[in-house]
Amino acid sequence: MAVWEQRKGEVHYRAADHHTFSLYLRGGSQVREVSSSAIRSNSTGSPGAICTLPAGDCFAWKNEGYLRWLHVYFRDRHLGCATGNIATTPARVLFGCDPALRELCQRFLLVLDWEDPDQGIVLGHALMTLLARARAIEHVTSDFRAPNGGLTGAQRRAVEDTVEKGLANRITVRDLAEVSGLSPRQFSRAFTVSYGRSPYEWVLRQRVERARDLLSDGQKARDVAELCGFSSQTHMIRRFRAAFGYTPTAIR
Repeated sequence: MAVWEQRKGEVHYRAADHHTFSLYLRGGSQVREVSSSAIRSNSTGSPGAICTLPAGDCFAWKNEGYLRWLHVYFRDRHLGCATGNIATTPARVLFGCDPALRELCQRFLLVLDWEDPDQGIVLGHALMTLLARARAIEHVTSDFRAPNGGLTGAQRRAVEDTVEKGLANRITVRDLAEVSGLSPRQFSRAFTVSYGRSPYEWVLRQRVERARDLLSDGQKARDVAELCGFSSQTHMIRRFRAAFGYTPTAIR
């Protein structure tokens, strides 16, 4: 596993001898596939977007903004362990959507200490679950296709981009409804269908995850609270502990 960051530039995937699962953590709306074999040249990523890249394939992307994403690298034998020895190559999926996989990564893989032997069993189970689910991702996603009654792909990207850029400020349901072209009531209902939680809960989660990233980079808690839109440092600490089970001090 690895967490990567990039400000601008090109990203190449050159016929690797392993499969790759990729989850966009931050940014992505300015990432566009430019491979010669691109089949959706106009599609872009966004926070929460998923890619599964089979071994042997070649891809290239152009990135014009900040990007942070999680990678999990695996081979056929790992996939076989996760699926009961059903050895099938994972499907090629670009900028897909699966709330279950996203939650698994955010609540387990990105919270656990990868170097702590005591957390190894939980980490192993989480990874096996991820691989089993990733094998079937082509059947549960279609390029951010909206679930019945949910937001469309364009609406999701508009909402996530708005939150990404405005996290330091107050964000209301009305603000997000406007960029989606829906009434607040329609938006709240569609958002919950797509994300499995209310807009308030989801935005709060983005705030604490951004706070975790900034704290990991060594920024002061007081400054982080302001950058992430919390009313005070105390408010951030309380929400942080509720989300992760430990305080910002543990991160620092």
